Amino acid sequence: MICPECRERMKFVAYRRKEVTSLMGPVVYERAYYHGCCCGSGHAPTDAELGLPEKLTPAATEVIALHGNLSSFDEAAQKVLPKSANLNVAASTVKRVTEGVGADLSRRREAGETFGDSRPWDWERDAAGDRCAYVSIDATGVAQQAPDHSATEGRLPWVGEIFNPTPPRQRKRGRVWDARYLAGLMPLRELGRQLRREALSVGIEQADVLIGLTDGGNGLEDCLLEEVFSGLGKQMEFILDFYHAAEHVHEFAQALHADADAAKEQAKQWCHTLKHSGGETLLQELQELDVEQRSETVREKHRLLCNYLRNNLHRTDYPRYVRRGWQIGSGTIESACKNVINHRLNGTGMRWSEHGTHELAHVRALHKSEPSAWNAYWSRPPTRKAA
Repeated sequence: MICPECRERMKFVAYRRKEVTSLMGPVVYERAYYHGCCCGSGHAPTDAELGLPEKLTPAATEVIALHGNLSSFDEAAQKVLPKSANLNVAASTVKRVTEGVGADLSRRREAGETFGDSRPWDWERDAAGDRCAYVSIDATGVAQQAPDHSATEGRLPWVGEIFNPTPPRQRKRGRVWDARYLAGLMPLRELGRQLRREALSVGIEQADVLIGLTDGGNGLEDCLLEEVFSGLGKQMEFILDFYHAAEHVHEFAQALHADADAAKEQAKQWCHTLKHSGGETLLQELQELDVEQRSETVREKHRLLCNYLRNNLHRTDYPRYVRRGWQIGSGTIESACKNVINHRLNGTGMRWSEHGTHELAHVRALHKSEPSAWNAYWSRPPTRKAA
């Protein structure tokens, strides 16, 4: 670092040559080099003007970060970059560049920046003609490595998504969903604040109905209510992922019936009740079920399922949701967990540090969002060197 005194009294030393790696191969140029009077630091202002604080051009940095985000650092360095971009760099460089971009993204998002076109989405209308905006949050596990390189307790980065579902008829014509993702090891409230900024940048205030679609995890509805939807003055609906609820139903049916076919048929019947009559009707049916003479395991699973439904009754009015044409399954956020996090960070034998998990999650979320998000980030130079 250059001390403030030296920055004011930098002395010209000479014109020095610098070589940088570009997509066209090595580039050599000369620039004026200045030296500090006491701290021993040097300064070449031309490097900053050209966006070359390190030995990579901005385009090379983007390509390296892109491939470090898509495949392992070793594979990117040894197989992909030499063939696709004529770049010969070490795996450590790929790691440093990719994680540096993630760190820059993290800082800038915390400071309030969003990335992508600031334009209102054309929110899809439901059966009542209302425009609906969806927000979803989930967490997924990533294996961790301790400082001594041994395995340690895993971490659960959050994944948040704001999306605009595409009707089936338009999916057949190749239209994809509008979606933006956020991910990282951050407090849930911070994720909510960042989701709100992204939501506002795509015009969530122009939607008529705001829908929070989650698996019912602790704190998720509060986060959406207080951090994302607060103050927008819109109708808010919170929906429990139907397929997550169905898993609980299947688990109890399997405990109740030793015969697999009987358990499957019972679960099918209860799930039909849940979807077409709602959670309250299913809860009443389960409460009337006599399990007093059954095993302790059956009684416990019955108690857990009833409590689960009781705690989520306000999110299980599936007949109304279906009539309105709303999404009732959180498959999109579960898919986001797989695509944003698991496909890159949970490869065979992979373990990560906390900062590596957080930084790569930010890069993955940016890349998996609509194309304008990635392009917007690279159109604005990083606030600090990423290479």
